[in-house]
Amino acid sequence: MPARLLNELTQLAARTEGLAWFAARMQGLPLLEMQPHCLPVCKRIEELAYTSGRQASEATAPAPAVAALVSALPRLRWQQTYTEADGFSRDWLDNYGWINLISPEGLYQSDEIRLSIGYWGAGQHYGEHAHAPEETYLILAGKARFHSEGRPAQDAGPGDTIHHAPHQKHAIDMVPGPLLAAAFWRGDALLEKSDLGSRT
Repeated sequence: MPARLLNELTQLAARTEGLAWFAARMQGLPLLEMQPHCLPVCKRIEELAYTSGRQASEATAPAPAVAALVSALPRLRWQQTYTEADGFSRDWLDNYGWINLISPEGLYQSDEIRLSIGYWGAGQHYGEHAHAPEETYLILAGKARFHSEGRPAQDAGPGDTIHHAPHQKHAIDMVPGPLLAAAFWRGDALLEKSDLGSRT
């Protein structure tokens, strides 16, 4: 159920350095009516959750949130920001998707924050992009390499966080991947599409 997912993510945020501000604003939010929609990534998320659950090395703090996400999959509206017109292949798009759990137009409504959960397939490259809101990624499952302007590349796995300042350029290599991550946003233009740079 979405309520269980929200509760698990709120508790996780409260225990994670840099996310307490969000946790304090993730309670008592109005639930909006939203038509569920699944994408090919829904099955891949179930597979990732099963694989992660079998690997003792990944029995980390995000595990209950991942289990809650799998339970809520049929009730969530999965979306994609990009299309083939943006230069992305059909294979790339079939291995990518996200939900807005909290946002001005999310399942739970807030004008202060946006909390999205995204999935990217193994080996994918999410090219350089930037956006007005400040962002903190919290890795829920899988592993990836983050490239953030002004910093050396950083490998991140379950429980790790990656912070980006407003308009800071960044890219992600799903190495080894796949990656399931929660993205906590605050600031201006919470619903605007990211500015894409190179996708090579």
